[in-house]
Amino acid sequence: MIFSAPIFLYLLPSAGLPVLFHFFLKQKKRQLLFPTLMFFYRTDPKLNSRRKIHQLLLLLMRVLLILLILLGLSRPRFQSAMQMGGRISVVAVVDNSGSMSDLVGNERTKLELAVDGAKRLISALGESAKMSVVTLVEDSAATFGDSLTSDRESLLSGLDGMEPTHATGNAGRVLARAFKLIQSDSAAGGVVHVFSDLQESEWDADALPAELAGAPIHVYLHRIESKIRQQANVAISSVQFPRQKILPKHPLNIGVVCRNNSGVTANIRLNSIDNQGNKNTQAVVLEPGRSQIVEVGTNPNAPGYHWLRTWLEGDGFSADNEAGIGIFCEQTAAVLFGGSPEDFGVLPTALSPDQYGQFTGMTSTFGRIDQIPQAVSERPILTVTTWQEIGSINQDSSALRDYVEKGGNLLIVPSLKITNAKGQTPAWIGADTKMRSSYPRGMKIEVLEQRSGFWNRIREATGAVSLDNVSVFTFYPLELSEGCTALFGIDSERVIFAHRKLGEGNIYLSGTAFDPRWNTLPLTGLIVVMAQSIALEGTAFDEDTMLALVAGERPEGIDASGGQLEVLSLVGDPIDFSGRMNEMPAFPKSGVYLIRSPDKEQCVSVRSSEKEGVEKFLKGSQSPALAQIAHTIVDYDPTEGLQKYHYGQSRTVELYLPVVLLATLALLAEGWLANPIRARAQETKPSESPVTAEPMDISVAEPEREVPIGRGAG
Repeated sequence: MIFSAPIFLYLLPSAGLPVLFHFFLKQKKRQLLFPTLMFFYRTDPKLNSRRKIHQLLLLLMRVLLILLILLGLSRPRFQSAMQMGGRISVVAVVDNSGSMSDLVGNERTKLELAVDGAKRLISALGESAKMSVVTLVEDSAATFGDSLTSDRESLLSGLDGMEPTHATGNAGRVLARAFKLIQSDSAAGGVVHVFSDLQESEWDADALPAELAGAPIHVYLHRIESKIRQQANVAISSVQFPRQKILPKHPLNIGVVCRNNSGVTANIRLNSIDNQGNKNTQAVVLEPGRSQIVEVGTNPNAPGYHWLRTWLEGDGFSADNEAGIGIFCEQTAAVLFGGSPEDFGVLPTALSPDQYGQFTGMTSTFGRIDQIPQAVSERPILTVTTWQEIGSINQDSSALRDYVEKGGNLLIVPSLKITNAKGQTPAWIGADTKMRSSYPRGMKIEVLEQRSGFWNRIREATGAVSLDNVSVFTFYPLELSEGCTALFGIDSERVIFAHRKLGEGNIYLSGTAFDPRWNTLPLTGLIVVMAQSIALEGTAFDEDTMLALVAGERPEGIDASGGQLEVLSLVGDPIDFSGRMNEMPAFPKSGVYLIRSPDKEQCVSVRSSEKEGVEKFLKGSQSPALAQIAHTIVDYDPTEGLQKYHYGQSRTVELYLPVVLLATLALLAEGWLANPIRARAQETKPSESPVTAEPMDISVAEPEREVPIGRGAG
């Protein structure tokens, strides 16, 4: 017999309180004289003995009621040992996390030892045992059903071919599932065997469900030896997706963050291949504990989803070396010009040479400035207008401002065609132009704020930030308000080009037109890079189209509106799934996957878990995180018999409900005895016994208040 709440057993002596009250707290008695006993002789002599039996039964029911209530609160369970015919339930937990891919010695991996241990356990159990297997990392390629089974062959065949994942396991989740499998079986009692290297990141966190505490299940953790690596270990710790929008024919770089998690200098290679077959290899040297961003380039040739696969070579551990990178290349984007082509010089050509987007993925549209409020609702990638035109809509610029604040890009330049005075510039622009300046021989332009993100993008495209060969002939010096960043000019007092952030969007302010008569920018390739960098500014990592996960995680926030989801593998191990969101499996390995719902598609990028390369494992025979669960940590021995761990384990029967039912019956019996149903009194015949006048002493219970009793006359 075992008790989940044994504290109530200390209160069992209180069941004797009714006995104490009955024998030691009786009412006091005294003798009274009665003139006649004729009424007492009519009483049945057996009535007194019956009353005593009734009181003893009532006393017994009250004692039994208190006893059963306390036993019920202590949650009793009965166990029958296996040797007495009890049936045991066993769940084997196999650690298939990334760290299990390490070699033990030079021959076998830790996962192979764990699988062998699970196989020996299954083979050693008796015919009456029921069992199952659970993996530490959820993997749709290794499933063993949702209930215990006696079919050994199906479990053994499921263990064959099990592979390590790139993920970190969840001890709380897997133990909760193992306990649920055992408790759902009719046997109810059993053992959980865990075959793992007991990495701290998985087993030292106190994240176990509270309902596991006190369960009559013992957990044996078989610790598989982990050898200290001599080589350096570098992991892909994160991926930096491009901030700009991704359009066809636009090369882009993706940052892969590599971190050396060891105490040895690492000499590694970062390899990549994209869906177009382009390969690249870069050598990287990393000092201990240092991180480095390595740029991986690709050039999508068409709209739609594209992928890259990156992996490291040359270190001592491979399970944290891979990352899948999925990107979404948009359709050709529109650039809206508020004016005619003659107003903007070479700028339309720099953005879209052929007007159809074949070379840059952008098309140019021209219209009147009063058409901009209607056109911005179509979300063009960039809106370009002139200082003269923006001044003419000062009172009607709310739609344009809303477009910028919601993430749009606005470029304002001087007009080449209109030379008359402009109207008042809207205040939300944050800048205005001063008097026009002209220098027939030209003035050198210099970069004013090299730390700006604008120049970072120029540097990524050209490799340097330099305007040494650029001169300006005509320009309007800019008058900037607080919040504007000067990008280049003659000097800090004569700023020609600036940037301002407004909401989620950007405003670029130019005091010179993009024309050879105004400056030499059109004569250099820098004009194309600058124009396209301005157009592509913004964030491309949209949660609605692209998600980034670590192996072992499930995607969240996908709204399928109750419909079916389908998962397709673009690169990586195939996942064959079609069902509802709550049924979607985790992604155990790195890769790129496409999730299709009835109304949209999302691209999921999965990288390996950086935690798996950390060499920290549990020591000792107990785990603080499992303090509320009966458990034992033992070193795994491939030659050790596992049957000994089941001696004394038993079949458990829950006794809480039967005890509650008995307590209810005792309560009903006590109520019936304490308040019997009295039948209507029947008339009795006069007693034929002779009446004696001799007085007798009668003992009666002393009343709470003394009342004088008079003697009868005669």
